[in-house]
Amino acid sequence: MSKLLSIVIPVYKVEDYIRKCIESLIVPDKEQLELLDIVIVNDGTPDNSAVIAKEYEAKYPSIIRVIDQENRGHGGAWNHGTELAVGKFLFYLDSDDWFDTGQFSKLISKLQNTDTDFVLVNSQTYYAATNTYSPSRIINLKENEIYNLETFDWLHTPQIGNAIYITHCIFRTTLLQKHLPLYVEKVRYDDIILEGLAIIISRTFVYYDLCIYNYYKGREGQSYDPKVYAKNYRDVSTVLKATLAFLKENMPQEQTKRREFGIDLYNSFVTYHYDEISRQPKGFAKEHLKEWDEYVRSERNEVPLTKVVKMYRALPFELYIIWFKIHRFRNRAIRWIKRKLKK
Repeated sequence: MSKLLSIVIPVYKVEDYIRKCIESLIVPDKEQLELLDIVIVNDGTPDNSAVIAKEYEAKYPSIIRVIDQENRGHGGAWNHGTELAVGKFLFYLDSDDWFDTGQFSKLISKLQNTDTDFVLVNSQTYYAATNTYSPSRIINLKENEIYNLETFDWLHTPQIGNAIYITHCIFRTTLLQKHLPLYVEKVRYDDIILEGLAIIISRTFVYYDLCIYNYYKGREGQSYDPKVYAKNYRDVSTVLKATLAFLKENMPQEQTKRREFGIDLYNSFVTYHYDEISRQPKGFAKEHLKEWDEYVRSERNEVPLTKVVKMYRALPFELYIIWFKIHRFRNRAIRWIKRKLKK
């Protein structure tokens, strides 16, 4: 039986979470289960995560494969798992997260009649500290309608930006495999490229109103943690540079809505990074702004400059930081006032 859906799961130091992750994929319908290709990539984990995964491989040998590799990082596990995937579609699942099994079963049924380049679904975030869930539902899309990215105005469709995160996106496997290796290895934040990948390499998509992915927030050492983020900030620049190179090389040439989105995303990646660095402690910001600005001047100087970039280049660093803090406070105040006025 040909496989319908591959699920690629990187594994590293997640022995407290991996069992729940795998169990969430075991749908009760045996015919549906056989349509799955679960690729678990053991990224040289030193704990018992791989041992637990191999228990499930022994129990479900026709649907679960555990692939051992020397440590290549999250991106390396994604590259390897994507390369080996045999399903028509591919869904990434981090090993401390899990699927809603009932909703997942419904997704499998729908995918059997799907032939678009990617599929969008809903997700939710689980906050461990408060034991609460926060849903992330895609709006402004009609369920089951096939959209053409050459004409669909993604850039100006309200509140759709988060729809291209991994928690929402299911990809046609062969489209990803054409571009391997996609992910920078042995760094954090390798998933940045996915913020535009689906639209850049695809032409059609469909939305299903199903809440599949449960994203766990609260595990020590997660990338979103400010301390982890600051410590590994050079990784962000590394991944951004690789992402910008990919976008430029694969930018659609036709003057379509898809190209319009791609150019806007490309420009935003370049300029918004100035904002991100400027939020960091002063010494850190000074060093990394200089590095990023030198890179932009030498390799991305075709990008239109934002006010932040212009002010960084025009002012002495100390004055720029003062200006930036005022500028940021002003923007936050304006957004707060607008929200209050809407209420």
